[in-house]
Amino acid sequence: MSARHPPLRLRAACAAHGIAALATLAASASHVHAGRPLTVDDAGVNAPGEGHVEVWWEGVHQERGAVFAAPAYAPQSLPGLELGALLARDLHGHTTLSGVQAKWQWTPPPERGCHAASSAGLVHAYRENGSTLALTALGTCVASWGAVHANLGAMHTPDRNWRPTWGVALESAWGAVTAHVEAFGERDGPPTYQTGALWEWAPGWQLDGLVGRRKGRTLLSLGVKRSF
Repeated sequence: MSARHPPLRLRAACAAHGIAALATLAASASHVHAGRPLTVDDAGVNAPGEGHVEVWWEGVHQERGAVFAAPAYAPQSLPGLELGALLARDLHGHTTLSGVQAKWQWTPPPERGCHAASSAGLVHAYRENGSTLALTALGTCVASWGAVHANLGAMHTPDRNWRPTWGVALESAWGAVTAHVEAFGERDGPPTYQTGALWEWAPGWQLDGLVGRRKGRTLLSLGVKRSF
């Protein structure tokens, strides 16, 4: 289940509120970016010397949404560490968002059982004052049927407030297809519910998508991932 190796997580926020608010709401998933198509991050990282690039579109149904690109790489000399970045562009207001993240795996992933990681991410919207810092504790438990992921963290917004964040996800694989359901949110905010799937259609290539609901609005996303 840790074959998705998250770099930086800003996706659910864009779909729910537009990219102008993305720097704040992206961290409502407790971190900046998780491996697609999940918003809730897992405790996995890339193997040392390996990386990937994810490209996707996400938005509210019948709106233009935004496009994203997110590379990640695990340094050969620092096992357990993964570094990521993100660039996003709103297709309506033409706002640009950028971010960086570091993720550290505290315990190695077992074939069955639990392991933990943590992440720190910083995001900034072009021509906006301040940035959003997201700090998150990540946990994954693997069983014969699939995996459970849990996130608990906080984000520091440009208005200098700390907001607790949470997230939980279940996923299960059937051959080359992995499906998931998840819920996430922040203190005093409405939760987001999503379901999606990824298809590893060729070695090193992944196609994925999701559909979700937040405050009565339908969220959609479609993306591709290349691992190297």
